[in-house]
Amino acid sequence: MAKFNVVGLDDLQERMLQKAQIAEEAVPEMLKAGGAVMQEAQKAEIRKMFRSRRSTGDLAASVIVSKIKERDDAKMVEVYPDGKDRHGVRNATKGFVLQYGRKNMPARPWFTAANTKAADTVNAEMRRVWEAKQNER
Repeated sequence: MAKFNVVGLDDLQERMLQKAQIAEEAVPEMLKAGGAVMQEAQKAEIRKMFRSRRSTGDLAASVIVSKIKERDDAKMVEVYPDGKDRHGVRNATKGFVLQYGRKNMPARPWFTAANTKAADTVNAEMRRVWEAKQNER
């Protein structure tokens, strides 16, 4: 009969459990940091793209980072315009119409532009938080 003997597996198991614990602690901080960067990118893109006399600044001021949500065992935050402007129009509706346009108004894709420009910065910020958490231990 064959016999299987392993030496050092306990150390590997302990290190993997430590990584899992670090990830559990770091993910919420990473999401908050990345969300804050994306929030500023969206605000900047709105201010840059919509500079008319009619612009009130309500859309840019309304961009928020949601609370951390869990869906299908994954955590996430959403960054989007929330609330209503001073005229009672939902900011999310205004943002959608500006992003995709309508039959009498061309699309001005501020959301796509902001997300594309900020993607690398968001990832870098989240990576920075991850590495800081790992170096704490």
